[in-house]
Amino acid sequence: MAPLPADRPLELLVTGASGFVGGALVPALLAGGHRVRCLVREPDRLRAPWRDRVEVLQGRAEDRQAVWRAGDGCDAAFYLVHGMEGRLRGLVDRERRTAAAFAEGASAAGMRRIVYLGGIVDESRLAFVSDHLYARHQAGVELREGPVPVTELRAGIVLGAGSTSFDLLVAAATAPFALDTPWNRSRVQPIAVSDLLTVLGRVLTDPRAAGEVLEVGGPDTLSYASLVELVREELGRRPARRLRVPYLPPEATALGAAARAGTDPVLTLALLQSVEEDAVVRDPRGRRRYGELLGTPVRAAVRAALAAR
Repeated sequence: MAPLPADRPLELLVTGASGFVGGALVPALLAGGHRVRCLVREPDRLRAPWRDRVEVLQGRAEDRQAVWRAGDGCDAAFYLVHGMEGRLRGLVDRERRTAAAFAEGASAAGMRRIVYLGGIVDESRLAFVSDHLYARHQAGVELREGPVPVTELRAGIVLGAGSTSFDLLVAAATAPFALDTPWNRSRVQPIAVSDLLTVLGRVLTDPRAAGEVLEVGGPDTLSYASLVELVREELGRRPARRLRVPYLPPEATALGAAARAGTDPVLTLALLQSVEEDAVVRDPRGRRRYGELLGTPVRAAVRAALAAR
């Protein structure tokens, strides 16, 4: 299959345009001169400032016919949806079915590339990771089994205003107490949303990226607790009092965090379970190839995200 040209505008289909990354990616693609279609479940709920500059089509990513119709004539698609749907039960099966159907629809539409954003996962520990991380991993597997070449970017915590992960960081940083939780000791390698968007655009037309799985992260690696403290410093808050408890059910922690952050409790629980695993780049290929695009220090990324809230 011929590579996508880098010297002309492309016709692109974006799923997940109502989400954090998708909503930030669309204007970046438009600024690059591309034509964008958005496949969304409820068009009336898409009220982004760029809405009048894109073609909005109603449909679900798990409906191969809807993907076919929406993607007909498109060069490529960005697959940025996740099937949380307010519940974790059955998540892995939903993600598999949706990804497989999307791959079939993209092939029928004649697309030449799918770009998927997954999560960093240690594949030697797949049996132990959260359902959320495993589901994202399996979505990538299903997409790659289809006939359209797939580029899967895997990233950890994305630092940007509107990110649920960042909202949870801010909630933790503004809490009066710092709980001793399992994820405090996890190592993370956050990425600035601006860097992520740049790499998403770059891999689209990079012929070397077709069929590859590439891990990307920022230049800094630290513990989750240290990241929370960094956010606290940038907010000008005093250090929190440490509070040790013998045992705190993850559901209770998630409910409390969701209440403070104003986030969905189910998604919050999934993210907190996932962050118990280290989220650091292990495969150096992504940094070797796109390292010049991944240079925003974590403090600068946090500062920019806070300024944009």
